[in-house]
Amino acid sequence: MEFVSQRSGRNPLTPTVSLSPLAVAVTGILFASVAHAEDSALDTVVVTGNRGAEQRTVTSSPVPIDVVSAKQLQATGKPGLMEALSAAIPSLTLPEKTGWDASGMARAPNLRGLNAAEVLVLVNGKRRHTAATLNINGINTGAAPVDLDMIPIGAIDHVEVLRDGAAAQYGSDAIAGVINVILKADSSGTSVTHVGQGYDGKKQTVQQSLDKGFEIGDGGIVHLSLDARNQNDDNKASDNGYTYAQAYDKAGKSTYGGYGTPKIDLYNLAYNAELPLNDTLSLYSFGTVSHREAEQGQNFRLPTITNTITTGPNGYPAGYTPTWTITEDDYQAAFGAKGLVGAWDWDLSTTYGRNEAEQGSFHNQNPSLGEATPNSFTNGTWVSDELTTNLDFKRNYDIGLSKPLDVSWGLEHRRDSYEVKKGDYASYADGGYCVAPGNCASSGAQVTNGISPADEASASRNSVASYVDFGINPLPQWYLGTALRYEHYNEGVGSTRSGKITTRYEFTPQLAIRGTVSNGFRAPSLANSIFSARSTTYGVVDGVYQSINYGVLPVDSAAAKALGASSLKPERSTNFSLGLTWTPADRLSFTADAYVVNIRDRITLTGTLLGDEVTQVLQANGISSTSGGQYFLNGADTRTKGLDLVGNYSQDLGNWGSLKYTAAFNWNETEILSATGSTTIGGTEYELMDRKARNVLTSVQPKTKLILGGDWSIGKFDVNLGLTRYGSWKEVNDASDRSLDRVWKAQWITDLDVGYHLTKDLSVAVGAKNLFDVYPKKQGVPSSTMVSSYGVYSPYGFTGGYYYTRLTYAF
Repeated sequence: MEFVSQRSGRNPLTPTVSLSPLAVAVTGILFASVAHAEDSALDTVVVTGNRGAEQRTVTSSPVPIDVVSAKQLQATGKPGLMEALSAAIPSLTLPEKTGWDASGMARAPNLRGLNAAEVLVLVNGKRRHTAATLNINGINTGAAPVDLDMIPIGAIDHVEVLRDGAAAQYGSDAIAGVINVILKADSSGTSVTHVGQGYDGKKQTVQQSLDKGFEIGDGGIVHLSLDARNQNDDNKASDNGYTYAQAYDKAGKSTYGGYGTPKIDLYNLAYNAELPLNDTLSLYSFGTVSHREAEQGQNFRLPTITNTITTGPNGYPAGYTPTWTITEDDYQAAFGAKGLVGAWDWDLSTTYGRNEAEQGSFHNQNPSLGEATPNSFTNGTWVSDELTTNLDFKRNYDIGLSKPLDVSWGLEHRRDSYEVKKGDYASYADGGYCVAPGNCASSGAQVTNGISPADEASASRNSVASYVDFGINPLPQWYLGTALRYEHYNEGVGSTRSGKITTRYEFTPQLAIRGTVSNGFRAPSLANSIFSARSTTYGVVDGVYQSINYGVLPVDSAAAKALGASSLKPERSTNFSLGLTWTPADRLSFTADAYVVNIRDRITLTGTLLGDEVTQVLQANGISSTSGGQYFLNGADTRTKGLDLVGNYSQDLGNWGSLKYTAAFNWNETEILSATGSTTIGGTEYELMDRKARNVLTSVQPKTKLILGGDWSIGKFDVNLGLTRYGSWKEVNDASDRSLDRVWKAQWITDLDVGYHLTKDLSVAVGAKNLFDVYPKKQGVPSSTMVSSYGVYSPYGFTGGYYYTRLTYAF
């Protein structure tokens, strides 16, 4: 990590690109070894990033786009959309744990090393609503991102991933890029059954996917999809070291309970329909409905501390391991019409999405209630909803050039709402139980305190936007595009203007260069402003191991302001990219794209502010039994620079079938140009962006990711071999003690999928993820809660190998 002050003389807006030796080496490798995609992917018409009338493919697009088909998603052996995309796209990363607590159960992927909040997700080109669960730790701190696992994988025709800033075209959130999920719209039908288990027998997954299309009316179609997934938890924690004979009987578990994958039950429904009324008018609609229940264990609670009730009907004489739960209901529905008026294609749509997440815990206590404590709690409910209406027009004009002028323009209105609802009384109550005078138990449920009536909050805001997009070919071989967008938010965010210039020049029909310059904007989410939570963790304070109650405070609350908070400003970005496309043969293509993304006023979370002065401020503002505080702030200006290399090749082997090769690479690095320094509380200076907070921005994700492999089809067999090399990453475990830092070296992971066609329509496959059962190297950090030594953010997880079988029937 490099920390550069604004006073260093470096202009934070000036892009600089330097390649590591590994990046240079892989560049040479990729020119000799080319990457995988189905033949059809090379010629697939892409719609993302292209509002004009001219059809574009992956190689003719002026911006970098990946297309991942349904077949490719299935061949990864991953049960969910997020994991499958991570296996196919090197610039998209998804650690097995993206954070602790709720952040580890409602995950989100990162694109080009940036926060998931800076990635816009579309479904059929329409904005997807965000989740209600706000990440307050981990690599996506501050994000309430779109949850891709709420889209059934069986409903997907293909996914287009635009790896470029697109705020001027699609609005805020599109700083890192755009993921556009295209749903199936035909009369086909498929049934897929996936059953798998970890090598050690712990992690078990059963998934059933079913989809079928039906013709309606005159030329219409409706496609229905269902996915159901059940996944057991996989706990890789060490023994907690507690020796009471009653530990297993009374505590339920004698391990650190939250270290691994959570238990998940997920059910998804989807539909996609279109009905032409005549030659110039069609109606369409699509939507999803999802229900998910997830749970995961948390820190083991020692029986020797004040915050563990060991007596009474709900006491735990040997300590206990609480379990955190999330129950979510999610749905989205879009209704629209499109047609032709004169020479203009038009599209009018309204999309509504809602996510409601109830969080709770069981096998838990509120120690302030003494022996009267219950063991299960409903801690609160978080609700996010979004209503978006779009009107879009496009046409082309013949102005005497080799190709017509493309013109697109449109209007958008969006209403966002966010609500925090209270939990049950016992989850936040302060019962006043004390072991001795001055030694009183913490109030509220352990792990995470409930939302009290005083903490309930709701907020909403409206935004209106207009855009215009032009595309022209001044010369037959030269394309030039520009987009402008004006967007206005009420509720203090204000107005913004975004622009983008895109160009592509063909030296020959086989070789072209492309580049973009754009600026972007991301308004703070409503959750960033009103979210509040109180949690319990364990650590060493003043040399004593003890429980620590800390709170995430609403940024505009009196308590947060007394600790130095101020109202959040929007993030603003500038993006630069330069690349080339090369298609020396019909079956061979190659793209290379370098990029720089500068983000100003990036929204982060402070480190946990602990000290007597902080405790006094919290108590003065009515927050008792809490010794630490955090809040969101515009914490840093950052620069992310990187390189994407992607190629495609397929080979006809005659009697030996056909081969498709894989080689794709991403190098990515984020540096902090400047960061918010410190605040003074009660005469004492407190650092806001400590080493742990900075490391989350710069080093917890690998700087390189390389995907190699091959897909061999011969007779009735399909064999898919994938090799993924993840670069090194670093975790900082203490804000001041560097001896607890841990660095993991690069590692290769092997995936294998072997399929056999029993009949034309029925096939079976067996496969393994992490075939050779690779784990991160153990690096122990002493801890009374027995945090295991694999780290948190391993990009390939720490649950080892997983084998599966898959049965597919097409009808």
